[in-house]
Amino acid sequence: LAAVLFVVVGPVPILAVLTVKLFGLRGAVAAGIVLMAISPGAPIALRRAIQAGSGPGFAPTLLLAIVMLAVVTVPLSVVVMGWFFSVRFAISALDVARQVFFAQLLPLGIGAALRAWRPGMAARLEPRLAAISNLMLLMLIALCLVALGPRIAAIGWAPVIAGMGLTLCALFVGTIFAGRDASVRPAAAVAAAMRNPGLALLIAARNAAPPDVTASVFGYAVGLAGVIFGFLAWRKWRYDGAVLEPASK
Repeated sequence: LAAVLFVVVGPVPILAVLTVKLFGLRGAVAAGIVLMAISPGAPIALRRAIQAGSGPGFAPTLLLAIVMLAVVTVPLSVVVMGWFFSVRFAISALDVARQVFFAQLLPLGIGAALRAWRPGMAARLEPRLAAISNLMLLMLIALCLVALGPRIAAIGWAPVIAGMGLTLCALFVGTIFAGRDASVRPAAAVAAAMRNPGLALLIAARNAAPPDVTASVFGYAVGLAGVIFGFLAWRKWRYDGAVLEPASK
């Protein structure tokens, strides 16, 4: 757990800074990439980790540890990045705590309480709620593309490409740091790669960042989503192949 938490808050932001510096990215593009890199614990990370084949015990523990640790690491990361890039960005621990509580801890608590109180009802509701949430996520992406399309076109594809590249690197680093435990490695890879756009946008809003920063954050999120989708598809293909291969023989 400690090794994976280190990957989430350490190497990924460092890789983002190196990417920004190496390719000479500036302004809103660089800000959006860095804000995403320092914002861990996406609300959908738990579902994606389980879809990737993670054990049901480690993935929730890891997610809870990440979002609680974010209350400390995100404000500190904002201060460090502000100093490094000579900008005046700040976010309070209370703002971060409020965001992760209402976006993640409260829904998880309600779900856990319902499963403990009415397990049969929870089992019936789970697939329906999953389908509804997937549909809502697709609708949100479509609306963001319509609303932010012109700004994304104006700033270019750098955030999307950075999101794809950094996500691939994070998947690899997370897998390496997880060791050889097959039930831990998928959760570690997904946790290291997934970033929280809502938290990144909160930091941007609290510091009155220009609208192009929002477009950059969304561009990173699009690149991240594409890589995670491919990773999950690869895991499913590999897992199904491993299960079906003995039967075919």
